[in-house]
Amino acid sequence: MAKSAHYSGVKPEVYNQLREKLQTMGLRLEGNNGRINEKGVSARYNYNPEAESLDIEDVSVGFPASMMLNADSLMERMNQMIVQYGGQPKS
Repeated sequence: MAKSAHYSGVKPEVYNQLREKLQTMGLRLEGNNGRINEKGVSARYNYNPEAESLDIEDVSVGFPASMMLNADSLMERMNQMIVQYGGQPKS
């Protein structure tokens, strides 16, 4: 089942730090919106710098990434990174 997450308070610096961290995991966010489909991870993302919001939708994890994590653990890691860098999950 695909997962989704929505964040507020995501300043441009926060988004750039998240992008850099995800890139070390082999996942590239190119621009402010698009689609990830790398290493078994797929998702859609939309970052709005004016509203300081980030929406990540349709997150799914397949092979080979599924050997190391699942969609829930990936979402938890992203939540931790966003909070660590100053953003907040939207309720």
